[in-house]
Amino acid sequence: MGRVLLISMPFARIEFPSLALSLLKSLVTREGIFCDVSHLNIAFQAFIGRSDIYKEVAEHILMGEWVFGEELFGEEWAHSDRGRIAAFLLPGKLNLRAARDKLTFLRSMAKPFIRKCMDMFNWSDYSVIGFTSVFNQQVASLALAHSIKQRWPEKIVAFGGTNCDGVMGRALLQLFPFVDWAFSGEADKSFPQAVKQWFAGRPPENIQGVTYRYDSQIIEQGLSEQVEMDSLPYPDFDDYFANLKKWAPANLPSSFISLELSRGCWWGQKHQCVFCSYNGRTLHFRHKSSQRAEAEIKALTQRYGIEQVMFADNILDTSFFKTLLPALANWGELEKLFLTTKANLNREQVHILKSVGVERLHSGIESLDTEILTYMCKGTTLLQNVQFLKWAREYGLDVGWNVIYGFPGENVEAYRRMAWLVPSIVHLQPPTTLQPVRVDRFSPLFKESKRWGLKALKAHPCYRSIYPFGQKDLDELAYTFDYDFDGKNSVPACIEPLKEELEAWKQCWIQHREPALLAFEQRQDGKVAIYDTRPCRITPQEELEGETAIVYLACDGARQFGSLAKEVREKMGKHYAGDTNLRSCLDELVERRLMLREDNWYLTLANNLSVLSKERGGLALS
Repeated sequence: MGRVLLISMPFARIEFPSLALSLLKSLVTREGIFCDVSHLNIAFQAFIGRSDIYKEVAEHILMGEWVFGEELFGEEWAHSDRGRIAAFLLPGKLNLRAARDKLTFLRSMAKPFIRKCMDMFNWSDYSVIGFTSVFNQQVASLALAHSIKQRWPEKIVAFGGTNCDGVMGRALLQLFPFVDWAFSGEADKSFPQAVKQWFAGRPPENIQGVTYRYDSQIIEQGLSEQVEMDSLPYPDFDDYFANLKKWAPANLPSSFISLELSRGCWWGQKHQCVFCSYNGRTLHFRHKSSQRAEAEIKALTQRYGIEQVMFADNILDTSFFKTLLPALANWGELEKLFLTTKANLNREQVHILKSVGVERLHSGIESLDTEILTYMCKGTTLLQNVQFLKWAREYGLDVGWNVIYGFPGENVEAYRRMAWLVPSIVHLQPPTTLQPVRVDRFSPLFKESKRWGLKALKAHPCYRSIYPFGQKDLDELAYTFDYDFDGKNSVPACIEPLKEELEAWKQCWIQHREPALLAFEQRQDGKVAIYDTRPCRITPQEELEGETAIVYLACDGARQFGSLAKEVREKMGKHYAGDTNLRSCLDELVERRLMLREDNWYLTLANNLSVLSKERGGLALS
């Protein structure tokens, strides 16, 4: 029986292994077939000797695709009007001026690296060569696959991953005859079955999710069959850590184990975010049992001596806050945990994240305006997003989040409201980026483009510099699309005030040793002291007392006026001055930027100083 080699090419990040390939290795091995995994992304970083450049390119979607174009398509293409660096445009209008020298250097290294790869393995040992292709890996993978197929035409070259789903997989086989199989959707069942059939002398016929070439025809077999999560074996990371030790040993202390506890999106099943394409055509949410998840985390961290774990899930299963996360916190062996979560968490849940080892996380905040959040189907509000950022700072969590703008038909007045809001919350962590919405394949914006008023939908212009094909072929290969809509040209001017406020916010965090502070301290006499170092402050220190102190403490989480009035009335008794007076008191706090109000809801903006001090080991109040 033959052997299988699975490859992860540049520009996949090297901090964690390819989870897909590590899992496929376990699945193929379970069928009695020998399988290796090679993380050639790590080898390329070592080959170029510039980890900083590699990391920069890896963090920008599609940037790395241009690098291997000359090796794949030839020198004539590379120097054509479309293939040269000056014609390369990236989504988000990223300024390439500073990156041009770096990309040109990387392209000069692509050809010798492919040659090195061809001498790196005993290729005669392998009958099936599989590539994972996610966002930034397609052209590098094709370049190596082409070289392999030229020298050994009898070998099977297979592709899977985001760039192969649906029509993209068919286009891959049509435009690149050296690719034999493409896997659409989850390949946990389809890939081992296809390999097994091939080694038995049969093509991968009657296997859901496999597109393959047979007698000069391309045979499509739909979307792959989904699996129950607990039925999957543990991923095998042996090759990843061996590759790290060989090519990048300095990265071992900062490496993560990447684990998948769920697939799909429980929120997307109800209301898919209009820009989201991460789950492709498989939104159905499934998760591992907490017992299985706990056992897997413990087994793999102990096996590899790594106490840093990344959950690759698109969204955290909320049931884990009551089961898995407390169990891991009690275990106490994780040094770091990185994950993605919605922002509608309560204080206890944020505290649990801290207790289990979360230092950094990504949260789908996306906007600071409820109207825009509703428009994009996020299922959160402005107050929920702000209170999450507030609690995250108290517990010392580093939150990565973005502000997205430019939705067709949106109310641009929302950006004026956000610009006004920003000075009130500069004591909370700023967004990583402000970026226009991307239209990606499988997102509602793409699937229902006419409903959203999108016009001239076609592959993003960057693909014209990546591939030497016509527009129809580019549209089938592309994952990210360019578009137009009525009013699009007016968006940059509308966003400019918010852009300036966000930049000032980020500079506050970059330039100062300690970010701005807005914090409260409850004193024994019932008064509440407020300390304020924000640029918008009215006074650096003041005291609240009576019902003002009560409501300020009560609105740590967003509260509706009726519930709030009832609590104050009960605590104040006969001294309660009435709802009108209470409303006036709240409005004054809002006007002084110490609270936020949305409709009939109120939220305290200040952090709890006692929690901040405990988590940070003390704070300077001036």
